[in-house]
Amino acid sequence: MSSDINKQNEKYFDMLELKPNASLSEIKSAYLHLKKLYSSYSPVLSTISDEISDTKRTELLGQIEEAYKQLKEQYLFVETDKQKKTWERVADKNIPEFEVFSGNALKLTREVLGVELQEISLATGIPVRNLQNIEKERFDLLPPSGYVRIYVTKYAEYLSLDTKRVPDDYMKAMDKKRQKTHHDKF
Repeated sequence: MSSDINKQNEKYFDMLELKPNASLSEIKSAYLHLKKLYSSYSPVLSTISDEISDTKRTELLGQIEEAYKQLKEQYLFVETDKQKKTWERVADKNIPEFEVFSGNALKLTREVLGVELQEISLATGIPVRNLQNIEKERFDLLPPSGYVRIYVTKYAEYLSLDTKRVPDDYMKAMDKKRQKTHHDKF
């Protein structure tokens, strides 16, 4: 998240007991933890129930809900804004046309757009090493096909490419290579 967003929402991060650079998954995890902790069914709270009234507990739960809602909305807004900026960059660049989308085609498109693998990784949650293996078509180092399809789809979406055609092309090449490798073993 950007530092401006973090400063604006510092009180929400504090409410969820998080550092301002927390990821969306950390925000959700903290929210769920605190919600469970302050719920009336929490065994932890039963030991100090005399010190926290039901009114205070309800107020705390409301603040926790508000913090999560605000941080989630801001996080999603920032991610949508990043995607919009990528689309604008795509419109401004002369992206080459490819007959077939391979790992190299993805890499070339990314480079034309001036996008780093780290940026894609942060936006999509795909580890950088998997993005590198996708680009270099190191099929043997990639996870099972279902994951690869999801990764390539997210990668294509981030680069504003066709999210049906790109994964279809890539998966055909991967399946062909994996079948050949499997066939060569026997």
